[in-house]
Formats: sequence, C-alpha cells, structure tokens
Amino acid sequence: MNPINKIFFKGLIAVIPLTLTLYLLFWFADTVELWLEHIFKFFFPDNWYTRGLGLVLGLPLVFFFGAFLESLTFQRLFNNLEKLIIQIPIVKSIYKSIRDISSLFSSKSKGQFKQVVLVKAPHDTVQRIGFITLTDFGDVLHPFIPDDQIAVYLPLSYSMGGGTTIIISRENVTEIDMSIEDALRFVATAGVVSSVPDDKKIIEEFDFDPKEVP
Repeated sequence: MNPINKIFFKGLIAVIPLTLTLYLLFWFADTVELWLEHIFKFFFPDNWYTRGLGLVLGLPLVFFFGAFLESLTFQRLFNNLEKLIIQIPIVKSIYKSIRDISSLFSSKSKGQFKQVVLVKAPHDTVQRIGFITLTDFGDVLHPFIPDDQIAVYLPLSYSMGGGTTIIISRENVTEIDMSIEDALRFVATAGVVSSVPDDKKIIEEFDFDPKEVP
C-alpha cells in the first residue's frame, strides 16, 4: 500500500471509533436530557430550567437510586415492581432483553464467569470460546446430571448479549489463559478485535518503514 494511503487509513481508523463514540455519548446525553427536562418542568416553573440542568440532576438521582437499592426494603419493592413488569407480554420481552444485556457486562456478571474455556463437542472438529458458569448443580439438577458435567455459557458474535448455555463433560472443555474481558471482546467482534493492547492496534495495523516515503 502506498505510504500516503497508509497514513490516511491510519487516521481514518482512529477517527471513526472516536467520532462514533462521541456521537453515541451526545445522543444518549441529549435523550436523557429531554426526558429529565419534562420531569423537571412538571415539578418546577419552566423559567427555572436551563439546558443541561436535567442531566446534571439526573446523575445524583441515579446514584441515590443505586444507594436505595442497597436497602433490603427498597430491593423488595423493586423486585415486586419487576415482577409486575415481566407479567406484561410485550413489555416483558423488551425489559428482560435489556436487563440481561446490561447484567451480562456488569462486574457482577463477569464474576459469575469462572473460567474462559475452549469447548469441543464429541465427534466435532469445531471449537468455541465459552465461560464456565456452574460446576455444582446442587440438589435440584444433580440427580439428572453426572458429576463430570459442567455448565458452559457460549456467547454469540455481534448479538449484544445473546448466547446459549450447554451442559457438557469436563473432558470436552479446555481451560485457556485468557481474561474474561478479552474473551468477551474477542467473541463479540467475531475475532476481529484481538488481545493486542489498544494503544498499539492502529499503529501496528498500518505501520510502515519511513524509508518507503518518496
């Protein structure tokens, strides 16, 4: 590739994710601001409102909501509200999908992934990256599942949290030395994003010898 083209594409690859990230952040902030603006004007006079005030007030509201959920009383209230929501047919599907996607990438969910593994089913030449989620099935499933079986979650690429859980023999699972974050990123991008440090990707992708420049 021509050195000038390499420089151009290096800049392009650096600008695209930065631009999209900023766009999504501004879009999210603008959407939240619009919602909170209506809430603010419902309780206070319209002339008290200034652009950006809704977002500023929204941040402590989210913090206090999280603090309230630390209380067992508010946890029970929230759980009861959640039970009512998931009884509504269409709302149930939307809410549970968003909740599952959010919880998948939370630190608590990552803590439930015990180990990154390669899964190879019997008589199959294909291997898949998965996460061990359960090694002890307790008293409920234990009578139906042999002791050498474990539960492994297999995420799907480009599916925003989609995946499936399989129960498979330990002998078909190989533990690999890979962090949960790197494995999730690798699978989510279908292997396009490797474990190369972020600050080296763009440079190494279009690196060239300065002597090539005419």
